[in-house]
Amino acid sequence: MKILLSAIPFDNGKSGISVYIREVVKALEEQGHKLTLIVEDDGAKEFERFDLIKIRKRRALFSMLYSLFILPWRINWKRYDFCIMLAANRRVFCRYPIFTTAVVHDLSQYHVPVKYDKFRMFYIKHVLPYYASKAQSIVAISNSTKNDLIKYWHIPEEKITVVYNGFTPPEKAETEKKKQILYISRIEHPGKNHLNLLKAFELLPENLRKEYTLVMPGAAWNGAETVFEYAKKSPCKEQFKFTGFLEFAKLPELYAQSSMYIFPSHFEGFGLSLLEAMSAGLPCACSNNSSLGELGAGAAELFDPASPQEIAAAMEKILKNEDYQKELIQKGREKSAMFNWQNTAQGLTATFERKQAVIFGVSFFRGTMNEALTQLDELVQSRQNHHVAFINAHCLNIAYKNNEYKKVLNSCSAVFADGIGAKIGAKMLGYKVEENVNGTDMFPLLAQRSYRIYLFGGSPEVAAAALKNARAINGKAEFIGSSDGFFKERSEKELLAELAALKPDLLLVAMGVPRQEMWINEHLNDLPGCVAIGVGGLLDFVSGRIPRAPLWMRKCNIEWCYRLYNEPIRLFKRYIIGNPLFIGRVFISKLWRSK
Repeated sequence: MKILLSAIPFDNGKSGISVYIREVVKALEEQGHKLTLIVEDDGAKEFERFDLIKIRKRRALFSMLYSLFILPWRINWKRYDFCIMLAANRRVFCRYPIFTTAVVHDLSQYHVPVKYDKFRMFYIKHVLPYYASKAQSIVAISNSTKNDLIKYWHIPEEKITVVYNGFTPPEKAETEKKKQILYISRIEHPGKNHLNLLKAFELLPENLRKEYTLVMPGAAWNGAETVFEYAKKSPCKEQFKFTGFLEFAKLPELYAQSSMYIFPSHFEGFGLSLLEAMSAGLPCACSNNSSLGELGAGAAELFDPASPQEIAAAMEKILKNEDYQKELIQKGREKSAMFNWQNTAQGLTATFERKQAVIFGVSFFRGTMNEALTQLDELVQSRQNHHVAFINAHCLNIAYKNNEYKKVLNSCSAVFADGIGAKIGAKMLGYKVEENVNGTDMFPLLAQRSYRIYLFGGSPEVAAAALKNARAINGKAEFIGSSDGFFKERSEKELLAELAALKPDLLLVAMGVPRQEMWINEHLNDLPGCVAIGVGGLLDFVSGRIPRAPLWMRKCNIEWCYRLYNEPIRLFKRYIIGNPLFIGRVFISKLWRSK
């Protein structure tokens, strides 16, 4: 794929985001993608082997505004298949003409309120969520960040994918073990919580305080002077060692020398150094909150970062118990083995390749008919109950106002785009719907597969005629029965009993929206391991009660005109009023929010 990557800000290569950008770019390159990077001056040399869109590095305010309002108009978007914003919690665009995945590392500003000045807090809390939410896909690097995106930025859950960071295991270093406790982080107060760590060290038993050194590599950031000032006045000042920023190449020796690793940060979107320490064979202790609690669960000693007493107790427990050290080392190595940068890169590209679009908070498939049929085959083969739906502009108009219907659609195993309305709406939001995957065109293709199919819906006459005509199709499918959707022939209880006896592979439910989706959702657990598909007016077409539009009209995506001509009274509101309403709602959604 031709991928455009926003690699700003790069922080001169000295932050966790810098590591993320560097490693994801390398992994995508190894996977064979053609990359173009947007970089500022501090990243130009690092990535000079790629095609670059260079931006002069400016002060933070101008960089934010330039990236937001000017840069998106400089880019020739047609050159690329896909865009990834590698640090969307720092920089975003005002427009996304192609499918864009925005990576959000953390929303620490909500957990550490004094992290930034008032201007940056306004930018982060109001500007970023407004424009980031317009991206077609949001990636959170942990479940903690995902939950924050839902809570604070009000991003719909179905729009968020969790793609964990990878990490590069430090090389083994042959060096003598030292009595030292290690914490690698930029010196930033209060977020990185060095102050409580220093206080916790002071609470250790005297023999441990004298025996061990607390080593804290990292560049000085906001609030560092507070940490340094406290350390200078501490009775344990001789045991505190600040080394400044260290290159990655020097870290293996540091890990190999240390007795344990401690990570007391108040909040982290991810914890790369925690995984590095686990991989290097260090027993670890970390905060019980944010992503640290997520990564450390079952593999590290957890503590409340606000409590120096708990931090001290965690260090003492590890340092005094060799058996516990061995247990944590083993569990840490097992945990760290689950994360790598290749998986991260594949997870990012999968947000594009899985071909999902989102309109009004409803997620649906935007690929081809053949790909949709492959999905159905997989669902049938699972021998479990699945709900599949089709959506068009009318369905999305209903979902816009009906949250229960929206929830049901988002709980489906697959949702397919049916009609020109959904295609146009998706295009307005930056998605490309490759093919009209509608139930009427899919039906003869299903008839050519070795499925057992039951038809449910319509009047008794329509259901019977549809079954008769379906059985006349020269295909591989076996049409095993039918029942009307008004329960005139048999009761709902009798229908479910018949389905349990016949065990269809597919149950086609034609009761109209949203009734059919609500019925399937209510009775899904009562079905005998089949795929239930809401098919709207399909049985009217199969029975011959309503003729289909000529082929040329279907190819021109104006079948709705033919349907309106045949049923003007019933469909006037849906098409003449509903379609413009849908386009207007999509336009407003694009301008103001992502519903």
